[in-house]
Amino acid sequence: METTKLPTEETLYRTELANGLTCFILPKPGFSRTYGVLSTNYGSLDSTFRIPGGEIVDVPAGIAHFLEHKLFEEEEGNVFGRFAQWGASVNAFTSYTQTSYLFSTTENWQDCLVLLMEFVNRPYLTEENVEKEKGIIVQELQMYADHPDHRIYTLLLENMYHAHPLRLDIGGTVDSVNSTTVEDLLRCYHTFYQPGNMALAIVGDLDPQETLELMEKHYPLWEKGEAAIERIYPEEPLAVVEPRVEERLQISQPRYLLGFKHEPVWQGRELLRQQIIMSIAMRLIAGRSSTSYGELYEADLITDSFGANFNADPRYAYSVIGSETRDPEALHAKLTTIIDDLKSKEVSSGDVERLKRHLYGAYLASYESFEYTANRLISSHFRGIPQHGYLDLLAEVTATDVQEAFAELFDWNRGTISILRPVEP
Repeated sequence: METTKLPTEETLYRTELANGLTCFILPKPGFSRTYGVLSTNYGSLDSTFRIPGGEIVDVPAGIAHFLEHKLFEEEEGNVFGRFAQWGASVNAFTSYTQTSYLFSTTENWQDCLVLLMEFVNRPYLTEENVEKEKGIIVQELQMYADHPDHRIYTLLLENMYHAHPLRLDIGGTVDSVNSTTVEDLLRCYHTFYQPGNMALAIVGDLDPQETLELMEKHYPLWEKGEAAIERIYPEEPLAVVEPRVEERLQISQPRYLLGFKHEPVWQGRELLRQQIIMSIAMRLIAGRSSTSYGELYEADLITDSFGANFNADPRYAYSVIGSETRDPEALHAKLTTIIDDLKSKEVSSGDVERLKRHLYGAYLASYESFEYTANRLISSHFRGIPQHGYLDLLAEVTATDVQEAFAELFDWNRGTISILRPVEP
C-alpha cells in the first residue's frame, strides 16, 4: 500500500484493488469509533452519458438519488435492521457529483464493512418496489419545495443556469421520478457502480493489512465489465438567465441570496488553489471578524444566518452570499458597495495572513472528524485534487491572488439575486 504521512503525524494508507476500486485506510489508534464510506463518482449531474461502446443515453433526472434509496432494500426487508443489531448506524447521501453509503459504529466494524460492500453491490429492483418508491421520493421533493433555504437556493440556480443540470433538484422533478423505470435504474447502476468508478474510505482503530485483506476477500465480483464513462453535458452560456427572481412563501422574514456564475476553468491542483483563495475572499465578505460583517450587523440587515461560499468542480463554479434580512433591497445595495470596494481597493496583506492562519488551524482540526476526513479523501480523489497539497498551497496564496479573484470573479454581468418574501396577509 502507498503510505502518506499526514500533517497530524498519522499515516494514511492508499491502494487500488485488482478490480479497480480505490481504497483509503486511516488508522486512529485508541479511538473506539469506526467510520466507513463507499462512494461512486456519480451524482445528479450525470443524466446524459454514452453507454460503453454504444449509444448516448438520456435518463430522467434524479436517478442517482433514486438508486440511493433503492440499494438499501433487500428481498427480505432492508439493511437498516442488520446494521442496528451490531449497534451501528447506516445512511447515504447523493450530491451533484457523487453518491455515498456510510456507516458509523463502536463495535463489529468488520461486519459493518463487509455488509456495506455487499449491499451496495447487490441491487434488488422490481417493478413493484420501484413504483412504491416513487411516491416516497415525490413526497420528499414536495417537502423540500416548502423549505425556505432549499427553495431560495433552487431559485438562484434556476436563474443562474440555462441548460446545465445543476439547475435541477438533486432528487429530480415529480415528472422525472414518475417516469423512471427499472431499466433506467439498472442501466445507470451498471454504468456508474463499476469498481473503477468507486472509492472506499475507512477511519478508526484498525490494522491496515487486516482491513485490506477484508476488502479484498469480501468485495463482490463485478461481472458487468468495465469501460471508461463518457459523461455529456449541454452547452452553457456564460451569462445568467435573469438578474433577479422573487417568490413568496410562508416565512416570517425575507431571505436574500446573491450569486455569481463563474466559468469552470480549474482542475486538480489549480482547483484546490482557487478554493483556498475564495475561502479567504468569502471570509473578507462574511467572516464574523470582517469589517463588512460588522457594518451589516450594525445596520440590522443580516442575522446569524449570514454566510458566503464558493462551490467549484471541473464541471461548474459559482459563489453564493446571503442571509435572512428585514430589507433585501437595502442589503443588496450595501453588499454591492462592499464588493465593489473589495474589487477596487488593495486587499490587506495583514488580513489575508490572519485568515491563512485561521484556515491552517481549521485544516489540522478537520482531521478530528472521521466523517469529514473520509469524505474529503474520496471527493478529492474523484475530482483529481492532490490529497495533501493543501498546506503548501495555502502558504503560497497572497493578497494579490485574492485581489485578482475579486476583480475577475465578482462580475455583476454574471450575477443574479433570489429573494423570498413572506406571503402577504
